[in-house]
Amino acid sequence: MKCAILVKPGELKIQNVDRPEPGPNEVLIQVDLAGICGSDDSVYKGKMVIPLPRIPGHEAVGRIVSMGKEVKDRKIGQRVTIQPNFPCEACPICQSGMGNICLQKVRLGLDIDGVFAQYVKVPYPYTWPVPDLLDDETAVFTEPIAVAYHALLKARPKPGQRVLVFGAGVIGLIMVQLIRREGNDVFTFDLVRDRLWISEGLGATAGLTSTDELLSRGPFDLIYETSGASSAFDEAIKAASPGATIVILGLPGSPHPLLTTPIVRKELKIFGSMIYTTEFPEVLDLLVKGQIKTQPLVSGILDLEGLSTALERFADPKRVKTLIRIGI
Repeated sequence: MKCAILVKPGELKIQNVDRPEPGPNEVLIQVDLAGICGSDDSVYKGKMVIPLPRIPGHEAVGRIVSMGKEVKDRKIGQRVTIQPNFPCEACPICQSGMGNICLQKVRLGLDIDGVFAQYVKVPYPYTWPVPDLLDDETAVFTEPIAVAYHALLKARPKPGQRVLVFGAGVIGLIMVQLIRREGNDVFTFDLVRDRLWISEGLGATAGLTSTDELLSRGPFDLIYETSGASSAFDEAIKAASPGATIVILGLPGSPHPLLTTPIVRKELKIFGSMIYTTEFPEVLDLLVKGQIKTQPLVSGILDLEGLSTALERFADPKRVKTLIRIGI
């Protein structure tokens, strides 16, 4: 099969390798369409260290072409999307329902070879059938939407609450839509005006680009920090009203000192939100009902040979989500 292999940071090669064979509880998926995520960029640039060489990528939709003898409720030719984190399911953390933070979880495209390839093998319980009503360009967003939906369930907006989404990347733009679905007004903050225009088109009350604007339009009762910028949490604390809730999704790439005094004085409630647990079926239902728009988030669709270029240009402020069409 043809695949993209990261041999060292900044060096991605298109190669032919043996097609993987599924184990007893695995399915082999022919990948049709994949999405580029921030973690792919971090791995490519060496900010996130993983064993190399590795086929990266974890957001994908494709069709099952073969399966192991223990696979149930799946069919050859069935179109599926992948839930790309595989917890051990046996430890106390998993048994408590928090497999998303399992210390032994296996991450597709990081710990094992991922989806930037014509074929990928996956444990079958972590594949979800895609309804016929959804095209590939929509279904490929299931994983990032699940990330945002998990955060929404951590702290759901209450009627009348003023809500801020910090960061208008893919996750932030999805958060805007989920919050509007709840009926709340939502503001977005980002340094890139083009992304704020998209957020306003998706229902945001206003897009803010400076700290002065942030403070003048605040304070906010509920804040979702999606940017991962090292200074974002401090800005969120400043913009928070007394008693507010802050949900942190972003993972800063560098340490940043934290002043705890305003957290105490405002009695802020702070939650971390890590990927997802059982949200995939609900997300697919939201997509079928047309309650999340994905087309405005697509910046372009490239073939596998364009993956390196896409990763080199990942920081382009006008880029939101780049998709990679693979196929056979």
